[in-house]
Amino acid sequence: MSADENYQPPTPEDGFPERLRQVVSSYGSTNALARDIERSEGAIRKWLRGQSEPGVSDLRAICLATKTSVEWLVMGRGDRKPKDRIDDPTGGSGSGALGKLNPGLMEDVIETVGLDTKLEGIALTPGKCSALLTLVYNASCASRVIDHEAKESALRLARG
Repeated sequence: MSADENYQPPTPEDGFPERLRQVVSSYGSTNALARDIERSEGAIRKWLRGQSEPGVSDLRAICLATKTSVEWLVMGRGDRKPKDRIDDPTGGSGSGALGKLNPGLMEDVIETVGLDTKLEGIALTPGKCSALLTLVYNASCASRVIDHEAKESALRLARG
């Protein structure tokens, strides 16, 4: 059985394809985004139709290219444009300074995500691991505790 046969399309409440459609539309075109994140236009069209979902690395690339909040794109929560981005080396201000990192929260994210990926047998490349940790950390920053809903969504993407 292939991964495509196990794929569950998003529910109407999910809204990921619609949010992605908004991002692509404001970015310019599917072709421009595909070129900038180094993916095929066909892959993005599948994401837009809800036939598949981007992986963690692709989500990170989309959000960096379009200056979109990962939490908003994946979960539909918060503002579309991030206020403080830890994954943006300029901190959104062009100053070159990173946003303030919460070391305790980052340790919790690393421990929680690391344990879950080991338990589920998910093999992650360093790039995917970094993107997964960044996604969960960013989603957890507002509450300063692990956002388990965001973590589960990120792990689903990492599996696929």
